[in-house]
Amino acid sequence: MIELDYTNVLDSAVGHANGIPKVAFDKAAESSKHIVDNIQRAHAAGALAFGDLPSDEKAIKAVTDFARSHAYPTILILGIGGSALGPAALESGLGRPNSGKRLVVLDNIDPDFIRDSLDSISPQDTMVNIIAKSGVTAETMATFAIVRQWMIDALGEVRARERFVATTDPEKGDLLAIARQEKYPVFIIPPNVGGRFSVLTPVGTLPAALLGLNLDAIMEGARQAAAQARNDFFHNPALVAAFIQFVLERERAKRILVLVPYSQALWKFSFWFKQLWGESLGKKLDRRGREVYYGQTPTAALGVTDQHSQLQLFIEGPNDKSFIFWEMKSFRNGLPIVHPFSNYDSMSYLANKNLGDLFRAEKQATEIALTEAGRPNATVSVDRVSEETLGGLCMFSQYL
Repeated sequence: MIELDYTNVLDSAVGHANGIPKVAFDKAAESSKHIVDNIQRAHAAGALAFGDLPSDEKAIKAVTDFARSHAYPTILILGIGGSALGPAALESGLGRPNSGKRLVVLDNIDPDFIRDSLDSISPQDTMVNIIAKSGVTAETMATFAIVRQWMIDALGEVRARERFVATTDPEKGDLLAIARQEKYPVFIIPPNVGGRFSVLTPVGTLPAALLGLNLDAIMEGARQAAAQARNDFFHNPALVAAFIQFVLERERAKRILVLVPYSQALWKFSFWFKQLWGESLGKKLDRRGREVYYGQTPTAALGVTDQHSQLQLFIEGPNDKSFIFWEMKSFRNGLPIVHPFSNYDSMSYLANKNLGDLFRAEKQATEIALTEAGRPNATVSVDRVSEETLGGLCMFSQYL
């Protein structure tokens, strides 16, 4: 279950100039009833198709069956934007170094990066997934041409053909035509699901299945978050979080949203979120066609790393930012701090502690420092890193 703590967004915590009065939340709860109804109607009309993806059992079974019969140590992704950020976020959060599986994502056309990446893997051990919703993305198609020849040179044309799978539009695009010509397996990106919302389509689920991740658990977490997003205001963390950012941007001039994952596993998730937020809100025109040049700029800071690089700016610099912490309540490993130097002041207070204790304490200290400086911040928390929680966070973020 996803929880949202917005105590440090209230004006009682950060001052009226930077925070939101408690009464505003009560008013929003009353006025937002029609929003929940609109969400239900939008689902019925197919306008929020991403929310129904966890129930598409046929698509889930198809990728699971394919992955079971195409088990290779290396999965090579050719894609960019949503076609790369989603798979990378899932692997970064859930992949394990000792799993025997490796994900390599070619999401840039820097020639040195491409060459070095290919030199680091073996064609014999590699399955290539070309991902392009439009089927004509220049960067992806150029990389595909290079990787295809690389595979042919190593395996021969017939064997190389068996190592490619395409994820694209069901009806149009050059990638679809080439896949049919070359007899590559094809997985479909539903036309009514935008690229930035595609992480729970085969764009994300196929690489996840090829990596051996528990796809059923990912989808179960997503299902639970989708159900939460249809609740009334105070039981709907995505709706409350959206309200907070709307008010902070429009009425408190917080033009920058800083994502602060206190979890290494969520670092690449924050990059996926940045695309979702930036492309969803960055608009030249409003719905009436008027020029507005609107948007809240997303950026990211990693806890605890960026306490030692960006935190001074966040506290002492322009007060034009709001913050969302992403927090895990528990860790797989506590890692006790054992050392022979307890007679030194800089280490004695760490005795009988573990890294998890220190990590949580530093997150709390950062919250306090931001709050005392009048910087509004909220915390999204889940129990621990797992397939279920990451699937839930993906769905929560899309409703947000």
